[in-house]
Amino acid sequence: MTKSKWQRLIAAPLVAALLATSFAPAVLAADQAAVVQQTKASEITGMIPGGQFAKIWLELTPVTPGNVTVSAEWDRANPEDSGLGFYVLDEAGLTAVINGGALIDNNISAGSTTFFLNGPNNLQGAAFRATGTSYAVIIYNDSADDANFRMTVTNAILVDESDQVKAEGVVTEEATAAPEATETATEAAPAAEATETAEATATPVATAAPVAAPAVPAGPVRAQTMKGELPEQYDQHYLGLEPEVRDAEIKLTLTFDPQDSQELARRLNFWVLDDQGFRRYQAGENAGDVAVAAGNRADDNDVRSASFTSSGLGPYTVIVYNNSRVPATYELGVTGGTLVDDSLQTITAQESVTVTAPAAVAATGVTTPTATTTTTETTGRVGEPGGTYTVKSGDTLALIARDIYGDFRLYEQLCAFNNIADCNVIEVDQVIKLPTTEEIGATTPTTAAATPEATTVATEAATVEATATATVTATAAVTATAVTTATATSTPAATTAATGNSVASVAASNANFKILSAALTETGLDTTLAGAGEYTVFAPTDAAFNALLSQTNLTQAQLLQAKELADILRYHVLSGKVLSTDITDGLQATTLQGKPVNFEVKDGSVYINGAKVTITDIEASNGVIHAIDAVILPPAQ
Repeated sequence: MTKSKWQRLIAAPLVAALLATSFAPAVLAADQAAVVQQTKASEITGMIPGGQFAKIWLELTPVTPGNVTVSAEWDRANPEDSGLGFYVLDEAGLTAVINGGALIDNNISAGSTTFFLNGPNNLQGAAFRATGTSYAVIIYNDSADDANFRMTVTNAILVDESDQVKAEGVVTEEATAAPEATETATEAAPAAEATETAEATATPVATAAPVAAPAVPAGPVRAQTMKGELPEQYDQHYLGLEPEVRDAEIKLTLTFDPQDSQELARRLNFWVLDDQGFRRYQAGENAGDVAVAAGNRADDNDVRSASFTSSGLGPYTVIVYNNSRVPATYELGVTGGTLVDDSLQTITAQESVTVTAPAAVAATGVTTPTATTTTTETTGRVGEPGGTYTVKSGDTLALIARDIYGDFRLYEQLCAFNNIADCNVIEVDQVIKLPTTEEIGATTPTTAAATPEATTVATEAATVEATATATVTATAAVTATAVTTATATSTPAATTAATGNSVASVAASNANFKILSAALTETGLDTTLAGAGEYTVFAPTDAAFNALLSQTNLTQAQLLQAKELADILRYHVLSGKVLSTDITDGLQATTLQGKPVNFEVKDGSVYINGAKVTITDIEASNGVIHAIDAVILPPAQ
């Protein structure tokens, strides 16, 4: 296999890093061809182990230039509070990270639970405008517990060449690596020991022909009116908006079908964001808070309209969203400007296609492998209400409820029906009883009964799995066979310590502490916490700071300029290293600010001045960080 631009960029430093975290691809003897298991998918599942600084690195290749969305569904609620998330990097950002830069400073987008308005609290999303041919997605786990996830991309393909994730319903390729690639891997990890696990001689079920790529338009599709379809809950379309003249008066009008749906009337609408607002939205802020305009109900209940005066020629982004459970079509019209769809999202763009790519491989820019390609299709979780379902790796109750009953929110009823103590914890091979649609209260049953075709596909997939030639795996590889347990009320202590990373730098690299890191920099305390000595920081998460801002009617900028900020931050820091196991009920300790804080231990959780410790023992080279769910304020002088 010819090495891609992505591989050439990260080969030597990144392969070594991946080997250090047990995510390395297999290393073969120098005189043999290396077998590379390449997964290409628009939807993947995986498990990322607990322990500080665990990461999975994937390549993302856009199908067409334009908007790309990335979503991650986790096996627990509020993933950011548990130290889970992902970043998207372009090549410049990736180079900076490889050379020691922080992910938080070099990404173009990051996963956030606020991305989908009123979406489930275990779902993160991010979006960016793709202009290049290759990007990196870095999935991270800064908690002490293993975590399962499902990642989906639109207008893009995820590429994994290290057998870290599994594809859902798309092509998985096994290719013989070129000598150049073999040499790179061998040089990068000369000490890696590999053992051959098995060798089978069965013939693959089928040799797949090249997979047809989505049709690609000759260029972005521009129109005054765009028609689109949003069939799933939380679906979104991202459209460009170009003013016709500078400082134009622009009006947008949205209509939708079915028109008699009250749920659509409440939950289908649009926002207009300028370039700065879109960047803030990508950084995790609510679109409604940064939009320059939003659809308002007109006299007609089924019409939404918005007007605004453009600043220059833009650019602007229009986000059309459907947060209801009712499949809908829409028509968005504009006067004073032009709508742009450069990602084939809308029906209008799809119907105007003029050029068709000959193969998906050509569209994604990944070299076609010379080895046999096996295609397997997945049909989701199949079960009959009133029967049973056997849990598989990567399953959650929400996913089971979604695929069998058509509504992920029914997971709570499914959990109660089976008397499961923790709805976030189910085990592989556990048998789940499926209540009838009447018993679970599903209003629109969408039972996915197994069709003969689906049964055939499943049988073929199982045959491939059972008979395919086994690859050589590194002895350090980790195999997940069970769904992880949910985060406890206070996350157990991490088992691995950071080396060479100060408290300040660890906080700066953690997506939960963006505001805290900015505050430390603004007050100069980042220098203190990067210096000699040992410190314990009780770190408020971004959610905690946002709650404080909401209560005080302050903006983040005003907070960072507040003269009391340094004192507030020092009130969260203790001298010396205090692990969670060192804290006892009733303990009192003096902070760097000079005033004491009081600790309470109840129901297995630790509290500091009433704020709950949500993540414990984030190790640093000069101390430790504990995440807390509120900002604590020092007593008045």
